[in-house]
Amino acid sequence: MTTPPEVVSAEVPATPDFVQVLRNVAAGVAARADMPIDQIEEIRLAVTEAASLLLTEALGTAIRMTIRRDDDLVDVELSSDRTTSSWRSDRIETSWAWIVVSGLTDEVQLDREGAGAPSIAFVKRRDRNPM
Repeated sequence: MTTPPEVVSAEVPATPDFVQVLRNVAAGVAARADMPIDQIEEIRLAVTEAASLLLTEALGTAIRMTIRRDDDLVDVELSSDRTTSSWRSDRIETSWAWIVVSGLTDEVQLDREGAGAPSIAFVKRRDRNPM
């Protein structure tokens, strides 16, 4: 039986103190998708690193996170509320945080949302055969 997709959104102030809230929301959604604990932790870490990129490269007043949970995946998008022209993909895509997010997820994308607000999106698929 397939469950209908769920969409969960959260918005927090753009400070390191509130990244934990985003991590916990993402972990809760991943747990509802019946992901193994190691994949839940990978999503938590990917959220942390993506949020750190937004905090350092596109600091605004808030970070928004939207998560879509389906039967076999969790799709996460984090974005800043700041429109910036200095969102440089060459610098970001060579950063340690980007390497971590890319290594922990199945797909990752760097983009601008709407009128130029920076965003980072990633997909984590549930491992059907955990070791």
